[in-house]
Amino acid sequence: MQLDNFSSRETALLTRALAFVRPAELDPALTGAVRIVKTDNFADECDQVARYYAPLGLETPASRPVFDSGRNPGHRILLNNAAISGLSFLHTLVGDLVHLANLCRYSADHGNVYRFTQEQAIAHAWYEFLLWSRFQAMRIATRAHALVSWHEVNGEQPPADGCYRFALVDLASPGLTACLEQLRRAEDLAAWRAGLWDLLQELALYFGRLAFYQRDPRPAELDGAFPAELLAETVGLDNALALYRTLLQADSYDRWSGQWDAIRAAVLAMQEHGRHRCAAGD
Repeated sequence: MQLDNFSSRETALLTRALAFVRPAELDPALTGAVRIVKTDNFADECDQVARYYAPLGLETPASRPVFDSGRNPGHRILLNNAAISGLSFLHTLVGDLVHLANLCRYSADHGNVYRFTQEQAIAHAWYEFLLWSRFQAMRIATRAHALVSWHEVNGEQPPADGCYRFALVDLASPGLTACLEQLRRAEDLAAWRAGLWDLLQELALYFGRLAFYQRDPRPAELDGAFPAELLAETVGLDNALALYRTLLQADSYDRWSGQWDAIRAAVLAMQEHGRHRCAAGD
């Protein structure tokens, strides 16, 4: 792993964070081959990269994973120095490394993702893959960030009983709330459908954060502000929980490849809920 513009302490912290990631979740050989650049010129460098590598839908204001589909891949991650604070870079980088590992597996099975037509993307479950990778990366990155943060406060030694405990867990998700409100205000099916993909992405991230702390799809037990009523109104609470249940079960790429149809079924059920809701409002 080549790190550009990182201090020795930041390098050590990232090494520690990766120790909390299982080899089955992130191939150590891939990690060693990725170049990570922390930059103050994030927008300009993203523009330069986009000339050769189109966005894949996994980019954020904090970082830009660059997946190289060539025979001798040169995967990169651009890290926006202005968008990180404290240990947040650990969460961002671990998540992006997981995305790159998932993309390597997916492209080996389905071909060059940059050449997909819309029909090929649907046939190869590309959109279901993106949702799953967002969830998986968030779950793993949350674990790595939380455990490194725990050790920063409590010292080098792990808990005597092997069980990490956290006094305060922030599960607030403004993006999820905004997407739900947008769907709630949708006046017709076209407007509702226009906001669904954004909601699905936010749900994948939200459920990924929850998944570090629980193994069963019971978000209300962990998050006192879980938006059950808004989910019931907009996409159907049972449909959202079905998506969460499936994502929890797909805890590796191999398991995802056997679950993508269940992810699609949950999304289609949400679409049907939206269709009935909009028809009832006419």
